[in-house]
Amino acid sequence: MKGNGWHKNGLRYIILLIMALGIPFLLGGLSYLEHPDITIADQWVLPGDTVKPLDFISEKSDAASNAISFRNPPDTSQPGEQEIILIIGDSSKRYVERKARLTVLDARSTVSREAGTSPLDVTIDDFLGNTHYDASLVTDISAMDPAKPGTYPVKLKIDGRVLDAGIKVVDTTPPTASAKEDAIIWIGDEPKAEALVKDIADATAVTVRFREEYDFTTEGEQQVALVLTDTSGNESKLTVPVTVRKDTEPPVISGAYNQQVYIGDTVSYKKGVTITDNRDQDVTLNVNTSQVNLKQEGTYPVVYYAEDAAGNQAAKEITIEVRKAVVSAEQADKLCDKVLKKITNPDMSQKDKAYAIYQWTNENIRYTGDSDKSDWRAEAYRGITKKHGDCFTYFSVSKALLTGAGIDNLDVTRAGGRTRHYWSLINCGDGWYHFDSSPHSDGKETFMMTDREVDEYTRKRGKNYYSFDKSQYPRTPEH
Repeated sequence: MKGNGWHKNGLRYIILLIMALGIPFLLGGLSYLEHPDITIADQWVLPGDTVKPLDFISEKSDAASNAISFRNPPDTSQPGEQEIILIIGDSSKRYVERKARLTVLDARSTVSREAGTSPLDVTIDDFLGNTHYDASLVTDISAMDPAKPGTYPVKLKIDGRVLDAGIKVVDTTPPTASAKEDAIIWIGDEPKAEALVKDIADATAVTVRFREEYDFTTEGEQQVALVLTDTSGNESKLTVPVTVRKDTEPPVISGAYNQQVYIGDTVSYKKGVTITDNRDQDVTLNVNTSQVNLKQEGTYPVVYYAEDAAGNQAAKEITIEVRKAVVSAEQADKLCDKVLKKITNPDMSQKDKAYAIYQWTNENIRYTGDSDKSDWRAEAYRGITKKHGDCFTYFSVSKALLTGAGIDNLDVTRAGGRTRHYWSLINCGDGWYHFDSSPHSDGKETFMMTDREVDEYTRKRGKNYYSFDKSQYPRTPEH
């Protein structure tokens, strides 16, 4: 009996000792934190999200003086609910455990799209899969660049909670292209691989390089292998048949024609003159006007000269006929300005002004079959003041008015036939067209005609009506 009493008394003593010592006896010297002033909040996350202990504290300021840790790290790899044990300690090394609930939502944290989709075809359903939450996309994704690989942060609202997610733009597709037909590499040039392909297609920028070194110093046919690489490192290969050639073709000088000017006039020698070349895009034009004397009557040569990168040369010679004006430029300009003020206005297009000049000349000059063809300016003055003459008169008046209106024009003279005929080529900004204000017996309106139209009219009228040396003039548009 005494033994049993001792046993009961001993057990009672141990219990009292435990109560006196408290938690330190059980936790290895740690004191119990009885009432921490911290509010716990459950959390909802997406699969794969990182969760920190502080995430479960509703007021972060409350935890400023406390150490907070997990008893066991949460697992966010799979959807579902799990209980979280937080260990909260203060500066006195007193600790307490608090429970929280972590919900891993059945939704995706990241949606991937191939670069190039414009706009990004992502909706909230792409994040939810087959689950049915009350959810929406908070972030406006319309401004995201679908061609730029990377991860773009977005916010989702699921059952009233805003969560961080992402759209990952990836580029796994290699670029595509096709070989240029009749690709040429000129001997002496530094060949550029990108010049041999066309129709390059990729979501990102593409560079083109030769797969190996090639000999482009000998004429002939070659199969050239190219490598196309996009910004993401995706590669594709393409073989292009090329022809290595030596450039022996000289540039072509166009738009340089014989001119008639008057003493004291200024001449714009390069106006309307162009150079084309089979390979060079920018060939320099040189003009030798050293023999021209604009202060003295005479016919003077002007030589146009061009040389391409391969050393091929082209030259074209024209003449500048300098004449003494019977009617001064000032007199003619003053008279033309008076007419132009009546028939044009600043709001009219160049084409509208040209047609107004055509109509006025055609309707206000009476055909009499005579003119003084020694001086077009003097004849224009006479035609405007006397209002009669022949085709040279119509041509001269038109030329004076067109020039006064700032419309480019060229003189055209019939080639062949028993009689001469004069008309103009004009350019209102959309190409050269034939312009003839002379009246015709059949009432034909000959305003802004193409080469094809004047050829057809010549076949109809006969007698070389609009025959001219086409090699000396620019070609008109087809229509």
